[in-house]
Amino acid sequence: MQLGHCRFDIDKGDLINQESGVVWHLPRAELHVLTLLVEYQGKVVAKPLLESGYGDKSHLSSASVARAIFTLRSFFGPQQESLIETVKGQGYLLRHHRPRKQTASVLPSIIRRHSGLLIVTAIILIVCSIAAVKLMQPIVTPTPPLSVNTVKLLSGSTVDVMLYAPSRTNNEQLIELGQQIQQSFADCDVSSWERVYLSLSHDKQVLNITLRGDLLGQSLIRNLKISDLRQPKQFVNRDWLRQVNICDTINAQLAQTSQHLE
Repeated sequence: MQLGHCRFDIDKGDLINQESGVVWHLPRAELHVLTLLVEYQGKVVAKPLLESGYGDKSHLSSASVARAIFTLRSFFGPQQESLIETVKGQGYLLRHHRPRKQTASVLPSIIRRHSGLLIVTAIILIVCSIAAVKLMQPIVTPTPPLSVNTVKLLSGSTVDVMLYAPSRTNNEQLIELGQQIQQSFADCDVSSWERVYLSLSHDKQVLNITLRGDLLGQSLIRNLKISDLRQPKQFVNRDWLRQVNICDTINAQLAQTSQHLE
């Protein structure tokens, strides 16, 4: 499947830049999103469909879909990222690829005599065209969080807890989960985590947690996906949060490093 200067090998899950030769084996979220966009090429794909997940009935959060769209556009490059269009309030649309028309290779002698002027003119036209394309590209607005709360730890450091939801209403369960996470961090002395992202699946049966932080100059990231089909649901509790080591991450990992050096 040709997409601009890239070729999408659906069977292998590879996106190949035919100009640079770079082959990107798509992660699961990017593969799911691009496969749906290709299947409905030329039509708007609604966000709930993109968040519908995979055959194992898992779901993608709105933030995961937005990140997948961003990384796909980045791989296509500035001149081709407009292949995926944002349709505000609806979803995303994959434009049809139109191959470039080939121009004649034989020029009249009079044109060859003025080739220098033609090259300068062509460069000016290319620069103007690129500028026009950038102005015409849709502005992608990042999904704003439902809320951002900063928690102060016992040591004085802080952790930002961010909630993401497709709607501004009916988010009582997500808010309650966010409060539990905040209280657990408030009881921590230290933690290497700096930001926590929470979101619920469309059917509110899967909780997605992403933790980001820093340890000794190295970026840390951890993704947790918790399913709960019970009623009432209880995705997390204090004991579970202690088991996943949201507290004392720095001390624990320094201890492991010290033991390894010994």
